[in-house]
Amino acid sequence: MKRNMISVIVPIYNIQEYLPQCIDSIINQTYTELEIILVDDGSTDSGGSICDEYALNDSRVKVIHKKNGGLVSARKAGIRAAHGEYITFVDGDDWIERDTYQKILEIGQRADIITYACYEEYGDYRTVKENKLREGLYVTGHECPLYETMLMGNVFFEFGINPSLCTKLIRRNILTVNQENVSDLISYGEDAACTFPCLLDASTVYVSNERCYHYRQRQGSIVKSDGAVCKSNFQRIYHLMAGKIKTSFCCEKLLTEQLHYYMWFILLVKAYGHINTNMLIFPFSKILHGGRIAIYGAGGFGGALKNFCDTLPDVSVAGWSDLHYETYKKQGQDIICIDELLNLDFDYVVIAILNETIAKEVADDFISRGILEEKVDWVKKSVLQKTLLPGWITE
Repeated sequence: MKRNMISVIVPIYNIQEYLPQCIDSIINQTYTELEIILVDDGSTDSGGSICDEYALNDSRVKVIHKKNGGLVSARKAGIRAAHGEYITFVDGDDWIERDTYQKILEIGQRADIITYACYEEYGDYRTVKENKLREGLYVTGHECPLYETMLMGNVFFEFGINPSLCTKLIRRNILTVNQENVSDLISYGEDAACTFPCLLDASTVYVSNERCYHYRQRQGSIVKSDGAVCKSNFQRIYHLMAGKIKTSFCCEKLLTEQLHYYMWFILLVKAYGHINTNMLIFPFSKILHGGRIAIYGAGGFGGALKNFCDTLPDVSVAGWSDLHYETYKKQGQDIICIDELLNLDFDYVVIAILNETIAKEVADDFISRGILEEKVDWVKKSVLQKTLLPGWITE
């Protein structure tokens, strides 16, 4: 291990058009004590050659060419080759601010883990993803307030700490063992499966909301279906995280409750078709019978909900709306503005937003526009609290 060195691992697979911006943003950091590990995960485009060119021009750059094995496999390969005191990641289609690592090291008080904020870049607009915990240094232990809202805050669903590994500096000894415990077969939720066990192993954590990382949301990836992730993905995450909580001897009851809500969060986005409850459209308890519904929200959950409703014989979708409808229209999605939605004939409005606070604000807006309150429904923590996870999760 080399003290003060940061190993920056970049997993790469078929993203040649974005790669130079990514690598340049790392090479040109004001903090220069870097080891830059580019992991070509079997790219079939020119990404591998681009990596090799950078290695020829900068001695800090190392390239690993490997057979395609997925993101978790690529991260493990990078960690095994890393020598830095801290390790971090940058996805190959993202980029970072020029002073990211200098700034984060200066404020991070040499904590075991330093976490910071990011922008989500949608092309036409951007959003900010911050940590919800108070900024500052946390010394972990049984009474540490870090654990009170680490996985989920007081609102469904907001992470207390953003799970992204790309917005963390993590000491190599803590990251190595926890990343190795994550199955290569996990393709959704893989960051949380590593980040939160790392947090439980850390002696000190520094929480910052400096906005240093730019997470690119590529066209065609914003509206996602739920059919691409198998049940075993969620089983592996649940057993890994539940096992870690049980052996950490720290706030077990509190963290288990947070894990319950986290599992519902990822199931609603990526396994909606595998959820079986006595509700017609889960978790919208107001909709007791079939009819025409209007959906507001075109993110991952909105896409999963729309796909599911299209399969129901006694439910039809009258229209689908989102604040950023123009962006979705450019991608060929049939998303309309809210004023157009209000002119349609429907029986219910469902708010397909998984942040309960924001969803309630949208619901109140519909009600203020003349929609009866009993005809508007949104995701509520109280409903999920009373609903057991699907039995297959714990198999």
